[in-house]
Amino acid sequence: MNKVSIFPVMHLPEFDTGHEIVKELIEVLEENKISLEDSDVIVITQKIISKVEGRKIDINKEDIEEVIKNESLQIIRKRGETIIAKTKHGFICANAGIDKSNIEEGFALLLPEDPDKTCRDIRKKIEHETGKKISVIICDTFGRAWRKGQTNVAIGSSGIEPLESYIGEKDTFDNELFATEIAIVDELAGAAELVMKKSDNIPIVIIKGVKYNISDLGVDELIRNPEEDFFL
Repeated sequence: MNKVSIFPVMHLPEFDTGHEIVKELIEVLEENKISLEDSDVIVITQKIISKVEGRKIDINKEDIEEVIKNESLQIIRKRGETIIAKTKHGFICANAGIDKSNIEEGFALLLPEDPDKTCRDIRKKIEHETGKKISVIICDTFGRAWRKGQTNVAIGSSGIEPLESYIGEKDTFDNELFATEIAIVDELAGAAELVMKKSDNIPIVIIKGVKYNISDLGVDELIRNPEEDFFL
């Protein structure tokens, strides 16, 4: 069994529009004598991506319900001030992922326009700068149907196959597996949250020791087709 290690990247700046994430990350890694290696997984919180990409809104000047509608393909449910929506990305989440945490008062952040593309761009820049083959995941904290509490999930990825399929393999009792597919990018996003902590200002984590298949597929692969959905 391989050993997996999770490293929080400390002392990064407060990101805002125009910041170069790759430049800042590499500078901090060099200052702290941390080396990237092949197959390292870099997990980045959605907050800094949205800030850098200018996805910030002034909630005093915007009708939030209207913004949620504009960010959504479908409004699923509404209870009080909470709206469960299907975003343009296909995610089912509260308020279309619009979040007022970790940003100055009076503002909110929208989800990135295309998290998979952002992951690809960041991965290519890091690989160009370091010569290492790595993968990148953008994560966000979502609730879950029928369960209390939130957990980190992947909303974008690049360089790693999002689903690890065991279909056709045998379990330890020699039973053939017919439906087992592990959302490895979600599992890695959840693992990263263990050291990210919203109150500690740790927006980037490096996970070492993970064995995975290299892939150009993104988180789109995790979105069920409507005909496969049991609930909507």
